[in-house]
Amino acid sequence: MIAGRVSALIVSIAGLCAVVGTAPDSFAAELPVLKSGLWEVLRVSTQQGDQKHLTTMCLDDSVQAEMREFSLGVAKEMCTQNERQVVGNRMTVKATCKLGPTTMKTESVMVFSGNTAYHTDSSASYDPPFMNIARPNRPSTASGPVPASQASCRAISSPKRERRST
Repeated sequence: MIAGRVSALIVSIAGLCAVVGTAPDSFAAELPVLKSGLWEVLRVSTQQGDQKHLTTMCLDDSVQAEMREFSLGVAKEMCTQNERQVVGNRMTVKATCKLGPTTMKTESVMVFSGNTAYHTDSSASYDPPFMNIARPNRPSTASGPVPASQASCRAISSPKRERRST
């Protein structure tokens, strides 16, 4: 179970690095800037019987810029191949990256629906297997912002204050 979660995290980070954040300026100009607000990301894990995982995250221009900067740094340090092709609303990425002694090869296709949704199909192979997984496949769909998203993001990012009775 823990191995599956760690693997999901690694693939998610690799997917973000390979797909969302590593677009250089020439690609970034072609891709939509995602609308600010609370986003829902639904991932399906083929290693766990097509179990679905729902994650929420607050996005705005500064968060997207931070993701791009972080991903560019990770890709430069870990990846020997990082090919991207953008045609219309579709971006295809192929990457080869090192995770310690393991070589990870990924292929991802991300299709944007304007700036309010996207779908990603990705596959990866690990040689040697990473945490006993050789070929994870992780389709995911993201949509946002969800209703009342600005208020929801403020609630998430603001620390809750404890009420004291006097």
